[in-house]
Amino acid sequence: MPFPFLSRRLVLQASLGALAVSARAGERPPVFRTSRYQFIELDPVVTMAPLALSRLDGKPALARPPAGKVTLVYLWATWCPVCRIELPRFERQLADFRRNGIELLTIATDEREPAHVRAYLARLGVKQLPVFLDRGGVRLSARRDDGGESPFSLAEGQPITYAVDARGGVRGYLLGEADWSSPEARALLSYFARA
Repeated sequence: MPFPFLSRRLVLQASLGALAVSARAGERPPVFRTSRYQFIELDPVVTMAPLALSRLDGKPALARPPAGKVTLVYLWATWCPVCRIELPRFERQLADFRRNGIELLTIATDEREPAHVRAYLARLGVKQLPVFLDRGGVRLSARRDDGGESPFSLAEGQPITYAVDARGGVRGYLLGEADWSSPEARALLSYFARA
């Protein structure tokens, strides 16, 4: 043995300490799941490029995460039954999200006219949410200007909520209904604020 003064216990403690340090370096985000789905991490993390979409009034607008804030990007449609529950919930939670440094972007992927989407939101009492339109999700799923794949997809269904970290990286998604103000969701969003 090259270092006879080292006991087996000391060598074991040093090894465990090294493992703990490397585990922290590769730390995983907290688990967030609903009764049906779990938050799915994306690998690799892709920076969210600004999306050239339109507003409810039909005017062009850029959907992009604000610098330094965690952003939830909620993809929905008027035909989605779960969206009737989540959109009013997001409306009620918006001020609290913003106080906690979380921004929310909602993108309607309807193929119908903007007037139909406006009327739907009015029936739900949704007035404050930032809503963008992307008819059929065409811009969301288009190849990026740099030739890379879009981090967004509607292939698994709707609604789907993507989490974007404070540096603009799309970290993953959760399909279906979820309470993003729950302690588990807050832990995940706090993790992304530090990422």
